[in-house]
Amino acid sequence: MDFTLDFYLRQTWQDPRLAFGDMYYGYQKGKIESLTVGVDYLEKLWKPDTFFPNEKKSFFHTATTHNSFLRIDPDGTVFTSQRLTVTATCPMKLQLFPMDSQKCRLEIESYGYTTADIALFWGKDRRDQGQVVGFENISLPQFKPVGYRVNVTRATTSSD
Repeated sequence: MDFTLDFYLRQTWQDPRLAFGDMYYGYQKGKIESLTVGVDYLEKLWKPDTFFPNEKKSFFHTATTHNSFLRIDPDGTVFTSQRLTVTATCPMKLQLFPMDSQKCRLEIESYGYTTADIALFWGKDRRDQGQVVGFENISLPQFKPVGYRVNVTRATTSSD
């Protein structure tokens, strides 16, 4: 079975090369809280190579424009938000049918970086698990979602 999610993939990381201080705009020097620029700048910056290994198909939303933005804070913190639809596989275990329950997972990984290069985690820090919002709005025909869980797994692959 497959399932489809429409969500905002929000990622943040720090790149000290992008840090900036007071800047001049017009005739005055002042503090800029952050720079919000078009997502086309993302192609010019380092970014995590996030992907979904159990994805069958996916797409970024572009009607009427890219549903995304890029913000850079003075300390070099980069924040992106992109609307994305992912259809992923959900292997069924039907041994207890019709009294069974199923667990569908959306897996998120780095495609090429190792744990020496990058660490993916939810929220502001590794302990913050409150970043899944809108779960109460999920509806599936013939199924009743009963909850969600965030797991962080460290895996060794052939590219490590």
